[in-house]
Amino acid sequence: MAVIYVGSAAPGEGKTGVAAAIARGFAYSGSPVRLVRLVEDGSSAEADAAWFATLDFAPGSPEAPAASIPVASAGETLVVEGPLAMAPADAKLVVVAAEKAPSAANAAAVIVTGVDGLTGARLTEGPPLVIELGEDRALAGFSVSEARAMLNAEVLVPGDMDPTSDHLVIAPIGSDAGQPYLRRFESKAVVVRFDKTDQHLAALKANPNVLILTGGRRPSDYLFDAASANGVPVLLSRTDTENTVIALEGVFDKTRFHGDRKLDRMAELLAETGLLDALK
Repeated sequence: MAVIYVGSAAPGEGKTGVAAAIARGFAYSGSPVRLVRLVEDGSSAEADAAWFATLDFAPGSPEAPAASIPVASAGETLVVEGPLAMAPADAKLVVVAAEKAPSAANAAAVIVTGVDGLTGARLTEGPPLVIELGEDRALAGFSVSEARAMLNAEVLVPGDMDPTSDHLVIAPIGSDAGQPYLRRFESKAVVVRFDKTDQHLAALKANPNVLILTGGRRPSDYLFDAASANGVPVLLSRTDTENTVIALEGVFDKTRFHGDRKLDRMAELLAETGLLDALK
């Protein structure tokens, strides 16, 4: 069977995004592919597997972490994510490491994440092929559900909790300036005080992924109607604006890889590196 194994020495180094992008690349070239997430202590393996199972280009991907690598069907490629120590000797190995490339003579490729300045830079012809991925705003974006969990916020208006936001934006003082200012940010979560109805409406017209109200009190009923009509979820934080923003400061460091926006960006960064050719 054809197995591409994406491994790292520790959780959180970026292998979920790399594995998904590799699988999508093979699927889009016409090769049947499944994504398999192995059990890994201290990781978000269950959430990763559940997300893999929703990807249309990898039908049949198991929705729970596996204890071992399953048998592939004829002509199928398995893209497996797991701890580096569980990599089989006969797999094509992709090592993902944060900030510093490890010694990996048996790897087909080494991808170093979180470096300064470089995005999708191919450093060697290989083997192993060495690629550096710099810190990227889209890859670090946080989902609505992650913001809700960090704030322990109340959901005032339900909506899609999966979209990721590249920017956390505090609404300006005046509504006239609000729309032009907020529209500068393509993918955003907007933070505004609960009683600023004019700013709520201005923010909704700028197409945010989520509106986060601060101050812990119920806003005007106008907001409920407008947010529902625009399909924008609204969260209510119990603290004031300053402390809400402080609570969210670490969200970019703690977010996991999930959603179409991050997958599109990872695939874009890896597209010109020659990674797929090195794995064929």
